[in-house]
Amino acid sequence: MSPAQSAFQIADLVEEVGSLPTVAAQVVALTSDPDCDLEQLTQVIMSDGVLTMRFLAVANSAAMSRGREIRDLRPALVRLGMRRVRNLALCMGMHDMMPSRGGAGGLDRLDLWRFTLGAASCARGLARLHSGINPDDMYLMGLLHTIGIAALDQKAGPEFQTTLSAAQEARCPLTAAEPTVFGFHHAELGARILNNWNLPGLFAQVVRLTPIATSLNGCAAETATLVAVLRDAIAITRATGTGNNGDGDPPPALADLAVRLEIADDALHLLAEQVDEEVDAMARALGLDLPHENLFREAVTNSRQEIARLGLEGIDEAFARNELEAEMASARDIQQRLLPGTMPVLPYGDIAAINRPSRRVSGDYYDFIAMRGGGIGLVVADVSGKGMPASLLASNLQASLRALATVYESPGELLAAANTALFDSTDPDKFATLFLARLDAEQRRLVYASAGHNPPLLLHADGRAEWLKPDGTPLGMVQQMAYPQTEVPLVSGDVLVIYTDGVTEARDSADSEFTETGLEAAVRASAQRSPALLVEAIQQAVYQHADPAAAGASPLGTAGADQEVTAGQSVTDAPEADWLLDDDLTVIVLKID
Repeated sequence: MSPAQSAFQIADLVEEVGSLPTVAAQVVALTSDPDCDLEQLTQVIMSDGVLTMRFLAVANSAAMSRGREIRDLRPALVRLGMRRVRNLALCMGMHDMMPSRGGAGGLDRLDLWRFTLGAASCARGLARLHSGINPDDMYLMGLLHTIGIAALDQKAGPEFQTTLSAAQEARCPLTAAEPTVFGFHHAELGARILNNWNLPGLFAQVVRLTPIATSLNGCAAETATLVAVLRDAIAITRATGTGNNGDGDPPPALADLAVRLEIADDALHLLAEQVDEEVDAMARALGLDLPHENLFREAVTNSRQEIARLGLEGIDEAFARNELEAEMASARDIQQRLLPGTMPVLPYGDIAAINRPSRRVSGDYYDFIAMRGGGIGLVVADVSGKGMPASLLASNLQASLRALATVYESPGELLAAANTALFDSTDPDKFATLFLARLDAEQRRLVYASAGHNPPLLLHADGRAEWLKPDGTPLGMVQQMAYPQTEVPLVSGDVLVIYTDGVTEARDSADSEFTETGLEAAVRASAQRSPALLVEAIQQAVYQHADPAAAGASPLGTAGADQEVTAGQSVTDAPEADWLLDDDLTVIVLKID
């Protein structure tokens, strides 16, 4: 079922979930006030006998009491602290609305609660290892991050069962399967519910971003940190087998996580003890029938035995892998810095661009270079191969072009010089396709030359589609090559799309390519939009072709078509790797005013 055919509207589901129970909502409101009146808070909680007993139970749990029993509510609240009282009230309110029994979506609700409590407690423990993060706030975000799953399970059971089965069969996260049935994923629904409950916007933002495979480069520093910690807590919880959140992808190995997160052995054991104690205490307070199991501690012990079995060689390999990951991330950061940070300001048009690598680093790149004699050079290149070798060659080619642009005035001469430089400095099997267009700063015209690159699409204002075919061989293949150049006039309403073969050669499950026809259709459908939105529309069309089921969890997420991007802004906030595509994807869009 496509999102357009879905019978569910996210706003309707939020309304069906409704508000928190009255007493829980009052407790949350009071404890969110820095000047909370403890006497008033005590009276509100005591108006609900069951809630009172639950707070006393948690305050006297092994994790909190350390053997000192409290029988009165007021000192119990003091022991717990206002943030923890708020968290408990929310947790209890959530459980009353979505109990551990029931639901028609096929997910064991008790297992979901076990997972939720484990992730929340683990998030609190990881927060203690970071400076500047409030552990109780982190616990709350861990507690709330599955609210959307519980809501879909309760309010749309049969359809949610379909997404669970799809995620398990495809061995993918729930967020990759849900958009094909609902048109949205549970994290979006959860964020809407939290907004409806008037919780801080930061909490809703963290809940929305955490399960999506997307870069956090564009997020505020605080948001990015909280999302990263919660993602780590979820990964650890899945690795220990504590409950189930419905994801079908295989859980990570705990030993690998400990190395990647650089958690010392004693800290990991302390974290495991705290998680088991807190899950047990909260389960009893909520009346959850969870058997007393030290899942975290058992998982940590098994992980240590596995490391001992592997020996020092295994540990060395893990650290070497970790070091390689760090080096690749550094290379990715350097390469992204080589891409233009802003778009050039044009006297008669706007421009936008994007670069999405299929791996950590890309063999594609785009650039805007100052041409000798004036004018702006638009460059899109695709180096043979992928990964680090292609990235190094792309960086070398970019540096050569920028240097040669100060010497050669015409695009054809510049490509001929770049071809000679690349041929002389690389092996015969290394080459690059490249499209170079000189945009005249005074007159509306484009002078271009192409080294075997995919033909850019020029969609004229009158609706004609013109493909700017290449006249030269790829750079670095043949020595002493000439590159003819062509001049094209531009008028108001013309749209130029320069791209790499990661766009037109993107394949679906039947091995069918997106093709130039698919690109032209995507451009025509969004030709009236700004260049930035047109870039996004092209990218989303490619993702939809490559994998309709996972497109909603792509780095674009579900950005709406009306989400405007400032003219002249680069759309380059790419994730570390574009997991939907087999090849790098790069696009420049120029629109003439």
